[in-house]
Amino acid sequence: MTESVHSDSRMILPKTPMSPIQTPDIPEGPEWCYQLKWDGVRTLARLDGRGGVEIFSKRIELRNSAFPEIVELLKAVQVGACLIDGEIVYFDGVRPNFQRGRLGGVNRKPRDDLIYVMFDLLYDGSEDLRPLPFRERFRRLSEKFPKKNPRLFVTDLYEDGQALWEWVQEHEWEGIVSKRLDSPYTEGKKHNDWFKKRKELQLTAEVVGIKLNNGQVASLVLRYEDRYIGHVSGLDQSSKRLLEEFMRKYPGECPFLSLTPGMKKSEVAWLSVPFPCRVAALEFTDSGILRHPRLLGFGAG
Repeated sequence: MTESVHSDSRMILPKTPMSPIQTPDIPEGPEWCYQLKWDGVRTLARLDGRGGVEIFSKRIELRNSAFPEIVELLKAVQVGACLIDGEIVYFDGVRPNFQRGRLGGVNRKPRDDLIYVMFDLLYDGSEDLRPLPFRERFRRLSEKFPKKNPRLFVTDLYEDGQALWEWVQEHEWEGIVSKRLDSPYTEGKKHNDWFKKRKELQLTAEVVGIKLNNGQVASLVLRYEDRYIGHVSGLDQSSKRLLEEFMRKYPGECPFLSLTPGMKKSEVAWLSVPFPCRVAALEFTDSGILRHPRLLGFGAG
């Protein structure tokens, strides 16, 4: 059933939010500012100024039923009609923690450890702020939310990108976003104004299956926090020989309730005895799959 929420047609949603471009460098100069990169679910929030709230995913899908606690947080604020860009985050008390099971799902119980971090203002009433420079949009957003509610706040702005990156490394946060202060809000990645530098994601996953190519060992099927997160290759010949013996010795069944369309078509030898491996990746995609994973080694590390 389609959700029905009052819409303010004056505040037009972008086809896709403005997204930072991955880069290994941190741009420097007085025209740049820097923010922490929050590891969560990108979310636009449209407030009608009368208590009506709509929240939308990165794909501009209505998500009120997936995050009722965030809707309630926003209903309580008195800031007038506006369209906000931000991130829904599970905060474990130390750092953002991207756990897909905690970040959404219709009919789950509301949580008090989900927060909404705001970083841009697209509309202020019927006024379209997207052509304005980022510094002006951010100033107006900060004036609307001058106090930091622990679960609803505007992220900080920093002048020293290198110092912020060193802090991220030391405290094991995800990364930083560099933004040109005079940048307008441009949909997608067709710009040279926002860049992200992220710490490489490393984790220990369970190997629950072996993906085959024409009957030959090709890659490892991974599980993390009881969900499918993709598969990783990079196996040498000796590892492939050992894995062939292992899959014959410990045949099993698929442990997942559902698989991606690609995996459904794949030839997989499922295992009855999972084993740990260490992997690195750029990030989790919006669907919870590792992006560009690479194998670091076997065992828990």
